Order: sequence, then structure tokens, then C-alpha cells
Amino acid sequence: MAATQQLVKEIIDSKKGTAISRGRRGAKNSETAAKVALMKLKMHADGDKSLPQTERIYFQVFLPKGSKEKSKPMFFCYKWSIGKAVDFAASLASLKNENNKATAKVVLTDCSNCHVKLVD
Repeated sequence: MAATQQLVKEIIDSKKGTAISRGRRGAKNSETAAKVALMKLKMHADGDKSLPQTERIYFQVFLPKGSKEKSKPMFFCYKWSIGKAVDFAASLASLKNENNKATAKVVLTDCSNCHVKLVD
């Protein structure tokens, strides 16, 4: 523990002598970056085009390792159940979805790292 504290102290001391960048930092810059990221997500999202804008909820869906793409932005109706959203996402990503069979591989396996932040 003492060795770790010493190492941290050395790193902090080495950073004190460096010149500080005067670029924009802080809440304004990160807030703008978040808004731009959301705009890009909405611009490229796939989903049911007949859904009204007021009923859409947007997600960056990360696909399994065997698929062509790593992730894909999608939107769903906020009234849909999780099962319907998973089935719709699987069909949009052209994934084989056999979640109605007990022995089949499940499409949505782990949601322990899911962090959802709803924005307008």
C-alpha cells in the first residue's frame, strides 16, 4: 500500500512541472460533446421509420463477435417490451435469434454493465 502511495505521489509531482494546456475544458465542453454524440447517434440510427419521433428511444447496440459490425445505433418504441426490442434488434442486425428454444444461444446474455441515460 505504501509503495502504491509513493508511486502515485511521484506521478503527481512529475505532472506539476508540465505546462497546462489552455484549451476548453470542463462542463461546457463535455456537455457539447455529449450533444454532438447524441445527434450523430440519432442521425445514423436504424429502426421502424413509422414510429413517431416522440415514441423513439435511441441505443448504441453492441453486436456479438461473429457479426460484421461491432456496434450499430438503433431506435425502438419506448412502449415495447425488452423481448420485442431484442427480436427487432436481431432482425435489423441480421442475427439468428432463436430465443424461443430452450437449448438455443441467447442473443441478450449480459446486462450487468448496462448503463442507460435517457436524454431528450
